[in-house]
Parts: sequence; C-alpha cells; structure tokens
Amino acid sequence: MRFLLCGQGTSEILWSIHAALVDLGHESVLALPDISQELIDRRIDVLFVLNLFEIPRPTVEMLRAYIGQFGTRPAIVHICLKHPLEEIGAGTVEQIREADRWMTEHDVSMWCMCRGSAEQAARFGLTRVFHEPLGVHRWICTAPATDGSVDLYKRWMAPDTPGLRRHPYGAMKGQSDTDVESSVRDRFLYLGQGWPDHLESGRAPVPPAIRHDAEMVAAEMTDRPVMDRLQAMDSCGLTDRSADPAWTLDFNRAFTIAFAVENRRRFAAALRNGLGDGFALWGNGWERFGIEAGPVSPAPRNAYPAAAACLDFGSLAYDTAIFPRTLEIVKRGGLLVSWRHADTDRLFGPQEDELTFTDGADAVRLLSALAGDADRRARLRSAHLEHCFDALALTAILPRVVGRAGR
Repeated sequence: MRFLLCGQGTSEILWSIHAALVDLGHESVLALPDISQELIDRRIDVLFVLNLFEIPRPTVEMLRAYIGQFGTRPAIVHICLKHPLEEIGAGTVEQIREADRWMTEHDVSMWCMCRGSAEQAARFGLTRVFHEPLGVHRWICTAPATDGSVDLYKRWMAPDTPGLRRHPYGAMKGQSDTDVESSVRDRFLYLGQGWPDHLESGRAPVPPAIRHDAEMVAAEMTDRPVMDRLQAMDSCGLTDRSADPAWTLDFNRAFTIAFAVENRRRFAAALRNGLGDGFALWGNGWERFGIEAGPVSPAPRNAYPAAAACLDFGSLAYDTAIFPRTLEIVKRGGLLVSWRHADTDRLFGPQEDELTFTDGADAVRLLSALAGDADRRARLRSAHLEHCFDALALTAILPRVVGRAGR
C-alpha cells in the first residue's frame, strides 16, 4: 500500500509512523511542511493527517478528488491530539451529526489515543472515532538526495529504495544547546507546561456550576487515579450532563485546571522540596505557583538519555499515560518514571511497581532511591524499553489502524 503523511503539529509522531510503514513493506512519504504536486501524482491508498480539522474542508475534498484520478480516493486517518469534540469544533448535537456525515462521506476516521475519550465520542454519535494506543518505533528512515545530503521529507520511500537508511530515533536532535543539555545530566527532568494559557485565551469563563462538577470528578480521580474521566463522571452522576457537547467542552477546560494542572503543581512542588537541585524543571507557567523553572525550550529533549530519569505527571488533554511526551522519552532512550494512573500498567508492564509513584511523598521516596543506584536505573531502563518496543510496537498497531480506515 501507499501512504502519505501530512499536516501540522507534533511531527515526531509522523516520523515514527513513516518508518514503521516502510518496515511493514509499504511505500510512504512525509509530505512536510506542505504537500507538493509531484508527491500526489500517483495512486495513494491512505492519508495520515495531523490537525486535519484546521484545514478547510473544501481543500481536503479537492486533495482527495485529485488523488482519486490516479486510482481510488484515499481513506483519511486523522490523528487526534485533543478530545474529538475539540478537534471537530462541535458544540451542538447538530454540529456533531453534520461533522459525522462529512467524515463518513469522505472516508475520514479519527484515531484517538485515549480509550475514555473515544468511548465518549461514540456516545455523542461520532461513528468514525476509534481507539488504538499511540506506539513506538526504534527508527527514522532517510534516503540519499541528489546533492549528497539526505532526504527525510518529500521523498517516497519503500524497503527497496536505493540507499535507504534507518537511524536510531534519538539521532534526530533538533535544536541543540550544550549548556542546557549538560545541566540536565544525572538529574530528574520534567519538561512541560505549568499553566496552559491557551485554554482561556479569548473564551468566556466556565460557569461556576461546571467548575464544581469538574472539581468533583477531579476529586474522584485523585482518590481512584486508574479511572478515566468518563468513568469518573458516570460515578459522580454526570452521565446525562456529559451527553451535552457544549457542557462537555466547558467541563474539559475546567477539568484540565482542576485535575491535570493541579497534578503537575502538586508533584512539582513535592519534588522541588524533596529533591532540591536534583529536580530539573523546564516549561512556561510555573511562576504562577511560585515554582522556579527553566524557560520553554526543546533542547532538554536531546538529553533525555543522560537524565537520571524523565518524569511524567499526566497529559493535559487525555486520561492515558501513553501519549506523545511519554513515547518521545521512550523513543529517545530515556528512563521514564510516571505518576500511576490510567494505562500505566500497559505502558510499564512488569516494571510498573518500580517506575510509577502514587503521590508526592511516594515520588520523592522512589526517586531518592533511584538517585543513588545507577546500576538499578540502567537495569530498569533496559527492561522498560524492551517492554515498550514490544507491547507498543507501531508495526503491530498500524495494521489495526489501517484496517479501521474505510469501514
């Protein structure tokens, strides 16, 4: 089969999908940052797209019709980086129905990495949403260019492409800063936002009643962190309200603050107090909580393998431990340590007890023990990476995703 990967956003996801498709025996191209005509003058079976719903629908329809001249019109798989309702921008039942009709007509499916969000989307009547975890792949593929450099983007690649090379994922360094990277070495690193300013930008405040509902669900999930928010909303008697898309959009905004941001605050504060300079924190918005942090920068990602461990306190968007940041740490060969919540059993497998913490005190205890035992850290890193590249292999996940496309 032939696959075109395009869109804007977290392109690292597409690097891995591209290489995994090639290793599965397919032909694939990363059409980034834009799609040029020479790439689409051929039969294409499936498009994988980031942020599809930011592209005008007529443009999507024209692209699909143009490619259809060379064979059948391709199926489209949109990779959800947000809740499906937020992706399609639907606040009413009729808007949901209209979006679902359009997706059905144009063979668009939505790949949602969070099981609870996919189940909620189905309750709303979004028939084209399905759940599969995001996965990992060890390699990135390149091919030689005519000028002697290498092509990553805008080059169709297949297993028999002359000069095809597979590079370890961590070879993609991106922006580099040796001072930043050396400052992370042998410290416990968290790289992420403290406060998501984009949530409230240009929007009316969430009504107090919905904030109260979000705080109630957040309390339920703090007590029982293996639950996702859909399960917790049902447990709190909010099943009927959660069927209202407008309510859900406001609820998600309030819940992100009440739960996801609060988790980040409490864990970062505990680790700063418990580990001192052994805890390296980078990202915007932490000053809001009086917690010192380095500025926003992608450079510390290059040092994931050199950190004592790379930490995760949960996603802002989803109720799953398996999302782009955690998988990026794995693909770069870092030792991942996480708050124990939904899906950590799948992410960590046999190492879950040794690499997850339940609260701030437990995090300090676990990391303090790891700090003084480099051999144990090396053993856990090796065992966990082996588990992830097996249990979350994109070469196993992608055939299921492609099988969903066109249904």
